[in-house]
Amino acid sequence: MTQREIDSLNPEQCIELLTQQVVGRVIFVDEQGPGAVPVNYAVAGNEIILRVAEDSHLRALIGNPIGFESDYTNADQSEGWSVLVRGSGREIPMTEVPQILKTLGDRLSRPWAEGVHNTWLGIKADTLTGRRLSGAIHARLF
Repeated sequence: MTQREIDSLNPEQCIELLTQQVVGRVIFVDEQGPGAVPVNYAVAGNEIILRVAEDSHLRALIGNPIGFESDYTNADQSEGWSVLVRGSGREIPMTEVPQILKTLGDRLSRPWAEGVHNTWLGIKADTLTGRRLSGAIHARLF
């Protein structure tokens, strides 16, 4: 089987890839231990933008260390990428929402879950890391 390298991605590549997806996972630690929750999102600058319900458990992450991961895989080609954001969560004041809407344009991700999602959360990226594996495998072991 042909050996392939896993490429490390720089922060600019990570942001570019994150803008290509709309679903990721919020990663956190709570009283039960590590957890991850799938969410839909958008990217404004180097901040992940989420809209949640006022009573969402994700509000508990405000001010706390938080991770966010999104990825893409193509199983047929044995390729894909993964980006990890590490930072802290914050509630976005409504005064900032118009500028975010302007920045996002048609890239605003609408919540999939039912209900009113009028609380805006941001995950400010302190660090961005990513990996990519690309190119088809030329030979299989079986």
